[in-house]
Amino acid sequence: MAESEFRELRGDYVANSGQSISLREYLDYFEPLGSALSRLPDGTGGPFVHQFTVGGGRTIGAIGWVVSAASKRFGAWTLWGLWTDRAIPPVALPLFWPTLSDPAKTTELVERANDQAERLFDRKRWPKLLEQIQTHRLRDDTLRGALTNELARAWSVPPPHRRAIEVELTPQLLDLLPWLYILGPVDPATAHLQPGRFNGAGYQWILNDRYDPPRSAANAFDVSDLVENASSDVVTAWRMAHELRTQRGRPAPKPRAKSKPVETKPMRETTTPAPESAPAPTWKEMIEPAFQIVVLVLLLWIAYNVYVIRKTVTAQPDTTATTTTTSAPIEETTTEPPRAPAPVESRVSRIATTLSTRPPRNIRIDNTVLDEIAKGATGAESKLARVGIEIFLRRNACYTRTEIVDGKFSTAEQRAIRSCAVLQDEKLVKTGIDPDNERTLAWLERILAP
Repeated sequence: MAESEFRELRGDYVANSGQSISLREYLDYFEPLGSALSRLPDGTGGPFVHQFTVGGGRTIGAIGWVVSAASKRFGAWTLWGLWTDRAIPPVALPLFWPTLSDPAKTTELVERANDQAERLFDRKRWPKLLEQIQTHRLRDDTLRGALTNELARAWSVPPPHRRAIEVELTPQLLDLLPWLYILGPVDPATAHLQPGRFNGAGYQWILNDRYDPPRSAANAFDVSDLVENASSDVVTAWRMAHELRTQRGRPAPKPRAKSKPVETKPMRETTTPAPESAPAPTWKEMIEPAFQIVVLVLLLWIAYNVYVIRKTVTAQPDTTATTTTTSAPIEETTTEPPRAPAPVESRVSRIATTLSTRPPRNIRIDNTVLDEIAKGATGAESKLARVGIEIFLRRNACYTRTEIVDGKFSTAEQRAIRSCAVLQDEKLVKTGIDPDNERTLAWLERILAP
């Protein structure tokens, strides 16, 4: 079974033997704790956080409670708590405070410390332990005021802290000591807390019958913020105090070396002679600039006129005509008027001629009508279009009679035009029975094409 980190610490006065302690070889290190209580009534005392280094470099850390045992002997004392071979973790005092003053719960306290030993010695896990600390006593106005006063006085002590900071209080105000221990200016990892005098950094508490608040001390920050944070969030107050201690521990910046003033010798005063006044210009000197300007303007005017004259001469055309005589005879040529082009057969005449020579199969067309159309009679194009409509009706079985095509719509043909769907699809008729001349002639050309 592994050895426990924390072990029980007991000390008492034994009749005919004197003062004794469970760590017998280190009694001298604990003797100052009790001797400082010699003038106090029996059973009066308070907490201690004590550590020391012995031969071989061994470090002993102890935390507990020490009280006067005046009923047994003057200067006797009784002590209980726990000890370890390391320095006591700073969070141990506020964490174990509720049960530290009860000697009957020491065994239970040692077991609890060993259960949490791994977390107690791990700095990264201290915030979780700080969250377990009870803060209800800080709601008492008297305790809050006393803690604020003592913190202000402690923080006003300039570093380095080679001697203990004394704290005078009554037994009823002992509850402020764990808060002063973790929020004060001395790093709790190395601070001592005990009733007797000691060399080193820490706090020496002194019990009195009444509490006299110390004089107000000026600080670079508001100490009441620490107390307010501690009553609501211990972790925030812990980090704030740590940051303040870190800032105070930084070395002050070195003052800039003062540069020696440079000695400058006064310069000799030199007098500069006043400039001589220039003589007044003569009338010739005043007229000469104006004369030069006039000459320059005149030259520019002459150059411009020369340019205009040259431009005018160059732009005139050469109007002189040269006549030459030749001995070659001039031949007279007579030109005949151009012959008139042969008349081109019109589209209407060509279609009419083709219908006359090659009429559609099984369709009879009146030759008299075709002759009139071919000769270009009045309304020949419209008459040819009506002939085309009649041919279309017979070719597409919209008109079954075998009457001759004469370019005139009979009543039966008019009914056929209105009812022939194929004719409407070809769009050979505009509105009613009027044929579309262009479309009809184009259709005739398609059916007559060889």
